[in-house]
Amino acid sequence: MNYNLQDAMAGLIEVFHSYSGKEGDKYKLNKGELKTLLNEKLPGFLRVLLL
Repeated sequence: MNYNLQDAMAGLIEVFHSYSGKEGDKYKLNKGELKTLLNEKLPGFLRVLLL
Protein backbone atom coordinates (compact mmCIF):
# COMPACT_ATOMS: atom_id res chain seq x y z
CA MET A 1 0.00 0.00 0.00
CA ASN A 2 2.84 2.43 0.71
CA TYR A 3 4.10 1.91 -2.81
CA ASN A 4 0.81 3.18 -4.21
CA LEU A 5 1.11 6.36 -2.15
CA GLN A 6 4.75 6.77 -3.16
CA ASP A 7 3.86 6.31 -6.82
CA ALA A 8 1.03 8.85 -6.50
CA MET A 9 3.31 11.41 -4.83
CA ALA A 10 6.00 10.87 -7.47
CA GLY A 11 3.38 11.44 -10.17
CA LEU A 12 2.14 14.64 -8.52
CA ILE A 13 5.68 15.97 -8.21
CA GLU A 14 6.43 15.11 -11.83
CA VAL A 15 3.32 16.93 -13.07
CA PHE A 16 4.04 19.91 -10.79
CA HIS A 17 7.56 20.29 -12.16
CA SER A 18 6.38 19.94 -15.74
CA TYR A 19 4.22 23.08 -15.23
CA SER A 20 6.27 25.08 -12.73
CA GLY A 21 9.06 27.39 -13.74
CA LYS A 22 7.81 28.17 -17.22
CA GLU A 23 7.34 31.78 -16.12
CA GLY A 24 9.69 32.10 -13.15
CA ASP A 25 10.62 30.04 -10.10
CA LYS A 26 10.81 26.33 -10.95
CA TYR A 27 9.77 25.42 -7.39
CA LYS A 28 6.53 27.41 -7.45
CA LEU A 29 3.45 27.57 -9.62
CA ASN A 30 2.26 31.03 -10.43
CA LYS A 31 -1.42 31.69 -11.02
CA GLY A 32 -1.19 31.18 -14.78
CA GLU A 33 0.78 27.95 -14.49
CA LEU A 34 -1.69 26.59 -11.92
CA LYS A 35 -4.63 27.47 -14.15
CA THR A 36 -2.99 25.74 -17.13
CA LEU A 37 -2.22 22.64 -15.03
CA LEU A 38 -5.79 22.42 -13.75
CA ASN A 39 -7.32 23.02 -17.19
CA GLU A 40 -5.14 20.39 -18.86
CA LYS A 41 -4.93 17.71 -16.16
CA LEU A 42 -8.24 18.22 -14.28
CA PRO A 43 -10.57 19.90 -16.76
CA GLY A 44 -13.71 19.43 -14.65
CA PHE A 45 -12.09 20.67 -11.44
CA LEU A 46 -12.41 24.40 -12.09
CA ARG A 47 -16.00 24.03 -13.27
CA VAL A 48 -16.95 22.35 -10.00
CA LEU A 49 -15.23 25.07 -7.95
CA LEU A 50 -16.97 27.85 -9.85
CA LEU A 51 -20.48 26.42 -9.41
